[in-house]
Amino acid sequence: MPSVPFPSSADVILDRLASGSRPSERTDDFRVALAIEGGGMRGVVSAGMLVALEQLGITGCIDLVVGTSAGALAGAFFVEGRTVEGSVLFYTELHEEPFLDRSRLLKREAALDLDYLVDEASVARGLDFTAVSANPIPLYATVSPVDPDNPTRHFHVGGSAARVASILKATASLPVLAGAPKIVDGDAYLDGGLHEQIPWRTAAALGATHILVLPSRPVSADKELDSLSFIERISVIPVVKRVHNAYIAQLVAELPARSSREAWNLRAVAEGRATPLGWMKGRGRPRFDVVDVPDTIRLPGRLERERPLLVDALIGGANAIVDHFGLGGPDAVAVEQRVVLTHPDAPVKLFRASQLTELVIERTRVDHTD
Repeated sequence: MPSVPFPSSADVILDRLASGSRPSERTDDFRVALAIEGGGMRGVVSAGMLVALEQLGITGCIDLVVGTSAGALAGAFFVEGRTVEGSVLFYTELHEEPFLDRSRLLKREAALDLDYLVDEASVARGLDFTAVSANPIPLYATVSPVDPDNPTRHFHVGGSAARVASILKATASLPVLAGAPKIVDGDAYLDGGLHEQIPWRTAAALGATHILVLPSRPVSADKELDSLSFIERISVIPVVKRVHNAYIAQLVAELPARSSREAWNLRAVAEGRATPLGWMKGRGRPRFDVVDVPDTIRLPGRLERERPLLVDALIGGANAIVDHFGLGGPDAVAVEQRVVLTHPDAPVKLFRASQLTELVIERTRVDHTD
């Protein structure tokens, strides 16, 4: 008897969309996760992907969300259904003071004000920490403990509003740039990207059968990411060691090579050229599907401040989702970022996704019929 092919994440999501499946009323045995990469301001690319997923009506088709750094904050807006509002942060509040001020480093102060970002700017955009904690779609955030003996690598973003806020700050706490480590449950943590920039392993460990990977840059199996220059090694690493400790300095020094290796591993596993062993023992073999970031997207820097570049990258991420779900072509569904850029403080209205959802369902029926 021939085996039934294991469906892709897109297939499962589109089937759920067509049937009206909700998190508490599933008719299949799958568990679909989003794995969202951050990368500072580069996270606007994966945030654009979330905008498209939300506007296509796909939010309710997801079972859990795992984010790293800026990806976790974007994920918090996503589970609440406020992705458009959250994406605005990248070219407004995150783009300018008081969040980002490099001159503060000269005074030995944090260049990034995460308290302002999470407690003020995100709340002003509608993020409700209590609602995130109680959401039927659980959110997880990766972290990097300062103590090398602490095995914690991720948290469920739940509990009190104060705890939710502290986790969102911890996962995005870049060494040195964000100041002192952030405290969660009595222990100190830094940016989750030091250990896992794309949290695909964490999503698998949490029991996902299908993992849709939302990267903020191309995931390539044959292209090495930039390594630290000689100047960076003799200037940045000693500062990290002095401000934090030798363990964190080593993580920073090894980050480019580790990220390149993980990108190779992810692409190989997603394409069926490798099988995850050891850490996946007893969990079955999940399906990994990577949304491709086109080479045509000009990627923002980690501390990018050029607004047109950020907006273009956000739109590029949204279009990548449209292409991934096979909605491209001459009659493609257009995904718009409905924001008045000249008035960044104006309230952003929720996008009415019902019409788009109907179009996607109709396209799915046509594809299945063909």
